[in-house]
Amino acid sequence: MASGATCILDTAFGDGAAFLHAWQAFAAGANGAGLLHYVGLIASDQWPLAVLAGSTKAHHRAEPTATTPACHTTRAFELGRSLRALNLSAPLSPGFYRLPLDQGRVLLTLCIGPRNASLAQLVLQADHIALDTDQPWTAYELQRLQGLARRGTTVMWAGADRHGSDMPTFDPRLWKPHAQGTWVFDPAWTLRSSRSTSFLHLKKPSRCTVVGAGVSGALVARALALRGWQVTVLEQGPKPAAGASGLPAALVSVHGDSPADPLHSLTGSAYHLTRQTLQAMMVQGQDWQEGGAMRACAPGRRKDKSRREDGASPEDANARSTWRPEALWLKPQVWIDACLATAGVRLHCDAAVEHLCYTGSHWEALDAKGHAMASSELMVLCNALDAARLLGHPKHLATDLLSPACCRALTQLHPKFGSISSGPAKGLPQLPTLPIQGQGHFLPAVPGAPGLQWLAGAGFEATDGATDAACHQANLARVAQLLPALAEPLQAQYQAGQLGLWRGQRCVSHDRLPLVGPATAKGDKGLWMCLAMGARGMTFAALCAELLAARLMGEPLPLPKRLAGLLDVQRLQGRKT
Repeated sequence: MASGATCILDTAFGDGAAFLHAWQAFAAGANGAGLLHYVGLIASDQWPLAVLAGSTKAHHRAEPTATTPACHTTRAFELGRSLRALNLSAPLSPGFYRLPLDQGRVLLTLCIGPRNASLAQLVLQADHIALDTDQPWTAYELQRLQGLARRGTTVMWAGADRHGSDMPTFDPRLWKPHAQGTWVFDPAWTLRSSRSTSFLHLKKPSRCTVVGAGVSGALVARALALRGWQVTVLEQGPKPAAGASGLPAALVSVHGDSPADPLHSLTGSAYHLTRQTLQAMMVQGQDWQEGGAMRACAPGRRKDKSRREDGASPEDANARSTWRPEALWLKPQVWIDACLATAGVRLHCDAAVEHLCYTGSHWEALDAKGHAMASSELMVLCNALDAARLLGHPKHLATDLLSPACCRALTQLHPKFGSISSGPAKGLPQLPTLPIQGQGHFLPAVPGAPGLQWLAGAGFEATDGATDAACHQANLARVAQLLPALAEPLQAQYQAGQLGLWRGQRCVSHDRLPLVGPATAKGDKGLWMCLAMGARGMTFAALCAELLAARLMGEPLPLPKRLAGLLDVQRLQGRKT
């Protein structure tokens, strides 16, 4: 990984005690500079982790002692709170879940599922590997460890004193004994760079220009700034979130009904990372609120077995609705502003980028007069459909820098349009206590300057020819399907001129999944992108930013390799259509 970061792979996370000790050692060393990546493997039948998840209150009440200092108790409480939040959505699907802790300086990635399956999907280069002593190691698993190691990686098997006969057998040509139960990865030959996956690029922090100050640009800027980059954000509008990210409130949720659906796994990991980020940055109840959503089932569709577990009354949903625990609403503007306030991020508004210029060592963002507004070794485009214009400009950009797959993906970007209606929530009869999802969504009571507001939307239209009145009526029609009792009162508010309207354009890729990664095949020119979030921008933004930063810095990916590939800019490579 890049300098200043440490990566530990723990193949038996257990009760998290080893992680807490590693966190304590990291904080004590070099004033806690850099990042700590801790990747813990957990078997599906070991989740939820009842020991830590159920001990949050105990850690909170505990008094520091000589053996349990205050800082250790605080870390245990923070970890327990994060794990308990994951447990609330049980049964948690197998997959990868990243938990940012200690203001983003400690990144815990929990890999839930069979050990061999998790090892096959990991993308990282570990500094230290702790071996599971409870289950025998297969030849395949030991071979997989080689691909997760770099020269100098240490492997520790703590069971040497207890049952040495079960000690795994390492290839002596690759692993050199260091101490009892400890080996060092030190092959007798020169390692090829090709053994490292193409997902990792091992860049050192330097200067970066991010084009676009919507939710994607803001989250990317924050993720890179936390890793030591000096980030300049260029926004063509008069303020951040001038485009599709400027909606007053948004619903973040897990999509898909089956864990076998890749979209379900992607949005599941994305939801939990977003939730952890919001908890650390924003005020719950004012800027965001969790608690799930009611999913309205279409007529004739079989109702699933989801049930509320917090004693909600029957009036919270009609007979055709089910409770989905993994859902929350948030205010995008507050989130974006908080991200752009991260140390190391500089924002320039009214900074329209007309051209990009590559000098061979760095990138320049030029205005209409050809003046450089920013110059940096790394350029990240988070400007939705405008990225296709910039990268297709023949005057300053050598288009042969772009891979054919990237060019194909850019030509297939297209807009989709949507709108959100809003109005006063006070006095409305039978107002639900939770958001409602179905054909569109309904947020019942979002705090704002004029008081509590309901919001309804959002549409996914190919053209933007509808009038404001038509947008309102389309949104109100969706509410009438979801909540028939509100149809007449909301129409009355519309007739009285009490409704507000937001309209926006989304950038959508060929398969409705984001484009994240380098625009060049090898990723060696410093041109990256994070865009095409479609209608799920608030759900995907944090995950995509973390994925981009991890790939760029050679850090553990927050997703299984197969899912990360679904978001790669280069995913069209080799496809005929």
